Amino acid sequence: MHALPQKTSADEAEALAVAAFSAIMGDEERMSRFMAVSGLRPDTIREAAGSPRFFAGILDYVVADEPLLIALASEMNVKPERLMGAHMALSPSEFE
Repeated sequence: MHALPQKTSADEAEALAVAAFSAIMGDEERMSRFMAVSGLRPDTIREAAGSPRFFAGILDYVVADEPLLIALASEMNVKPERLMGAHMALSPSEFE
């Protein structure tokens, strides 16, 4: 029998989202793609970051792209499941 994964707190989820966002912004190709998909521009990021949905949006973006999810998890030295848990903490499913 497997233990259930530990639920991710909102604070931990936000910290993981910030780390993922930093990794995305630190790579020009990733940053360009994120900007294109999100519709954000360099001059609108600060305003968007003030939105309560910003962290959830970052994690929505990351988990929707499996190669990115795996790469960021590796770079952040966390398991992809931690990023998935953070995503679920900030964007809970309607079925939970």
